[in-house]
Amino acid sequence: MTDLPPNHPPHDAGGRFDGPVIRAEHEAAHWEKEADAIRMLLSDAKRRLFTTDESRRVQEQLDDATYWAMPYYERWILAFSSLMISKGVVPEAELLAEEARLREAELDVVEDHHNHHDDHGHDHDHDHDHDHEHHPYQEDHDAAEERLSPLRLRGVAMRNLLLAKGVLTAAEIREEIARMDARSPHNGAAIVARAWTDPAYAQRLEADAVAAAAELGLDAAGTKLAALFNTATRHHLVVCTLCSCYPRSILGRPPAWYKSRAYRARAVRDPRGILAEFGTSLPPRVELRVHDSNAELRYLVVPQRPAGTEGWDEARLAGLVTRDGMIGVTTL
Repeated sequence: MTDLPPNHPPHDAGGRFDGPVIRAEHEAAHWEKEADAIRMLLSDAKRRLFTTDESRRVQEQLDDATYWAMPYYERWILAFSSLMISKGVVPEAELLAEEARLREAELDVVEDHHNHHDDHGHDHDHDHDHDHEHHPYQEDHDAAEERLSPLRLRGVAMRNLLLAKGVLTAAEIREEIARMDARSPHNGAAIVARAWTDPAYAQRLEADAVAAAAELGLDAAGTKLAALFNTATRHHLVVCTLCSCYPRSILGRPPAWYKSRAYRARAVRDPRGILAEFGTSLPPRVELRVHDSNAELRYLVVPQRPAGTEGWDEARLAGLVTRDGMIGVTTL
């Protein structure tokens, strides 16, 4: 494959990179959850201050090297802060003044390092969702006092100003974090288990996944959702080559590897190679279909029901269903 020029905009990762998928798992740090929550609240049905496409456009205006070096949630901070400035919600001068105030008051120290506000089991609040071991936006963890990166400081300053202006409330941010924490693959597993045990429900799920999820008390939160049923002759794999579109309302936050450039690129160019890295080998006769998620449509893979589970109840069956199975990188 011909290498693209180094200044090529990042736009669509599909097919552009090689390299293995780094599958290390981690719990999101508090600042990542907060950036996630602020982004969701600013674009929700109540405020509608920007769209997913606007957020993506800000990020894709970065040069290729900067885009891939910058941690995932710092890109989100860059996007929503830039949009709040351009739309006149927060004047840039106020944002710069608040950043300066935080520095002068020495409030730009990494809180999680000193106060342990995160519950993710690490001694330091590492930047997680990026593709390089070190980059210019990453804090020096050997420093006596860790300082927030420029974009993390901007995130704190923007949050403070949004609260002061009444655009958001602290309670709304806390509640959004709690809502996302409560969303996890067990919700999707419940859908899959019901489909395995109730053929009529499976038909409704295939016809209208949002309505079928609502039958189980699961709110798709405005997301158009499609269910993809694996069979003995067809297997489905889900990716988002543009960013990280994912059925968050059903499965929770996507894993870091799903957002990585290696997965985003190779899932469309070398899907069987991706499956092999996850320990999945499909017979040649099995058709492999790759589905590219986007802002308007997300996918949920319904794995084949394992043999020997006849007579099992839904709760027991749900215990077999994995997040990776519902993305399609593994079978059950």
